[in-house]
Amino acid sequence: MKQIYILRHAKSSWDNINLTDFERPLSERGKNDAKKLCSYVNKNHFKIEKVICSKAKRTKQTFDLIADGLNFKIEDAYYTDKLYFGDTEYILKAITETDEKFKNILIIGHNPTLHLLIERLTGDPIERFTTCNLAIVNFNGSWKKISSDKCKLELLVKPKEI
Repeated sequence: MKQIYILRHAKSSWDNINLTDFERPLSERGKNDAKKLCSYVNKNHFKIEKVICSKAKRTKQTFDLIADGLNFKIEDAYYTDKLYFGDTEYILKAITETDEKFKNILIIGHNPTLHLLIERLTGDPIERFTTCNLAIVNFNGSWKKISSDKCKLELLVKPKEI
């Protein structure tokens, strides 16, 4: 079985109006939520073999705070602007191009793209995908042939419920 971990960045700060959206850092609540999620993924022994992360500051900071819990080296992640500007098609292409040696991948990005991705992968609507939420989608088969009839939303983790 393969797993796609889909993580929306933690809550960002709007305190500095001089920053672009891309440059906005995490708020204190966002940092606390990411630390909670780090403890949760560590305690539950989540395994990640590949990470694709948006280059936006808040997204990178979210990953920095949870990477230890996943036993994943920050420098081994692939960072791309396309997760900030892109759409579900870009992410699906990245998934289908994943080497078959990887069984678990983590995608860290933004809404509405991630919300739409989960619904597209599973074929089922989800009510909300808020900041620092982590979805785990399971499927059997080749990355190249991923489709909604093969995917199932296994778990949706919300920091306020941890």
